[in-house]
Amino acid sequence: MVFSPEDIAAAWYTDPGWRDWPVLDVRPQADFQAGHLAGAVSHPVAAGPFETALPSIFLPPRHAPLLVVAGTQAEADDLAGHLAGRGRETVQGLGLTADRIPPGLLAKGLSRAHLWSAPDWLVDHAGLLPPPAAGPVLDLGCGSGRAAVWLAERGYVVTGLDREAEALEMGRVLAASRGTACEFLPADLRDLSTIPAGPWSVILNFRYLQRNILPLLPRLLKPGGLVLLRTFRDAPGYGGHPHPRHRLARGELLSAVPRGQFDVLAHAEDFDPDGRPAAAIAARRR
Repeated sequence: MVFSPEDIAAAWYTDPGWRDWPVLDVRPQADFQAGHLAGAVSHPVAAGPFETALPSIFLPPRHAPLLVVAGTQAEADDLAGHLAGRGRETVQGLGLTADRIPPGLLAKGLSRAHLWSAPDWLVDHAGLLPPPAAGPVLDLGCGSGRAAVWLAERGYVVTGLDREAEALEMGRVLAASRGTACEFLPADLRDLSTIPAGPWSVILNFRYLQRNILPLLPRLLKPGGLVLLRTFRDAPGYGGHPHPRHRLARGELLSAVPRGQFDVLAHAEDFDPDGRPAAAIAARRR
């Protein structure tokens, strides 16, 4: 289905769900500044190769919808088709120029907005974090660095560890795009000796489960330090990724954080937005 600018305007005025769609504007920067949909994020992209010009690190999760705005409908459809081929579930292209944007949806100038997001468990519990001056942060299995960069923008000194060189490079690219820096280091966490001793004021661990790291947390964290962890959980009837041995059993995460050494500030056993069962904890070392 192809939507005209008028369709978009009508939907945005009458259906709040449309206004929740992230908007990626790939037109040249000058065109974006001259006029764009309010809330859009600028990422100029010339015609192909899209894989290089638009790394996934800059995009919202694949399960999230995405509206792609280009100068012509053909360009928008081309990029939307490419993103759909990369596994994006809901993506729509829209050819648009500033003179066709309804006044109530028109914005001008630069924008610091971005489409990527830090893990919800981190954002939702940021109020529990010690201040940046309390000491450095360690992100175990940091992936492409969204959590690390989000914290670095807020003044934290962050070190991210991962064994995937491509993911670490994407983290550096993301940090540079936000005018900040993190230390992204290659490390195979299956070798516990690769984990820097610290002590750390915060330890992050998202969507990565390695059970023999959990007993190290009291030694790695400073007194008063915080661990924020959210990873895969087993659930009746669930047969998706990852393998069952990489999923926590019910209640397992609570028992892995000893009450005599930690105060549990938050705990959840629920589901991630992509439908995978998850368990999470925020705990402060005594």
